[in-house]
Amino acid sequence: MTDHLPSQPPEPPPRRRLRTAAGAAGITLLVVGVVAGTAAGWAYLYGGDDDTPVAAAATTSSSSSTTTTTEPPPTTTTTIPPPPPPPFAELPDLSGGALAQGSSGDVVRVYEQRLVDVKFDPGDVDGVYDRATAYAVEALQKLHGVPATGRIGAPERLLLSGFQWPSSHAEWPNVEPDRVEIDLDRQVLIVWRSNAIVLISTTSTGNGERFCGGNDGCQYAVTPAGKYEFTWHVDGWRTGSLGRLYNPWYFNGGIAVHGYTSVPTHPASHGCARIPMHTSEKFGGLVMTKMPVYVLGTPAPEGGYPPGRWPDPGPGTPPPTNPPPTPPPTTPPTAPPTTQPTAPPTTKPPVTTVPPTTTPPTTAPPTTVTTAP
Repeated sequence: MTDHLPSQPPEPPPRRRLRTAAGAAGITLLVVGVVAGTAAGWAYLYGGDDDTPVAAAATTSSSSSTTTTTEPPPTTTTTIPPPPPPPFAELPDLSGGALAQGSSGDVVRVYEQRLVDVKFDPGDVDGVYDRATAYAVEALQKLHGVPATGRIGAPERLLLSGFQWPSSHAEWPNVEPDRVEIDLDRQVLIVWRSNAIVLISTTSTGNGERFCGGNDGCQYAVTPAGKYEFTWHVDGWRTGSLGRLYNPWYFNGGIAVHGYTSVPTHPASHGCARIPMHTSEKFGGLVMTKMPVYVLGTPAPEGGYPPGRWPDPGPGTPPPTNPPPTPPPTTPPTAPPTTQPTAPPTTKPPVTTVPPTTTPPTTAPPTTVTTAP
């Protein structure tokens, strides 16, 4: 029975002490953690010297500032600054007269090259002032709000010499660097690539007048303002329900940018944006499908513009000093025909009355011959 008596203290008590010591150590660590956390919290709330909460606060505030700083970029991109202006160009003096269709020579070639340098499209730089050159000059004039005569005079020389890139008028957020802008108010089309202008062209959009025909019946010829994108295009001529279109690029249903044989300085289309034929040949190499198209400004009113809204002097028309000489030649031809017919009738009657009185010779011979025998 003695072997059941413990000769040494039983083993469980030491294990309980170890657990007690471990528990005490855990409690101590817990207390220390609570105290440290409390101190950190107070430092965080009241600006203590603990770097970690301050850094965390800075990180949190920086992340919130990062989310807020993502908003300003769209506002800055809506007014994208134009690239640096082209260098000033000293162009030939035009005191001897304006350049217009029919002009030719080295002076014309210099002005054509300047138009190309500032992204207008005068066609070939060949020293010949043709219709393509006049279209490019019209775009310059419409861009700056001067009469679109298609002639280069002193005002156009100044505009080309110190040309400044026009700013973008697109006011949508996140304006894309590659886009097309159609300005309804100035009748100008601008192509942007990487936020730089690569083409400035004259255009003619919807005139607002009512017409019947096409797939939608009677409607108004309006080019609606808004943001669109190119969806499809055709190379070469396409015959539609309203006529033939050259190299059309469609961006709003049946509305397209396309080449046309006549591009007036005022709105004249059924709703499309006309551009010159030679410009439409290079247009397809500057744009692409899905490229945004911004139609800016005020569309034509339904029923058309009031008289005088779009004065059109027309390219190549003579200056104001030339028309007066044309009326005088029309008046003299009317006077000579009226004077000549009246003179001959007065001279003929005297001639017919004289011969009958002098011809009869019957007075002397009849009286003497019959009475002699």
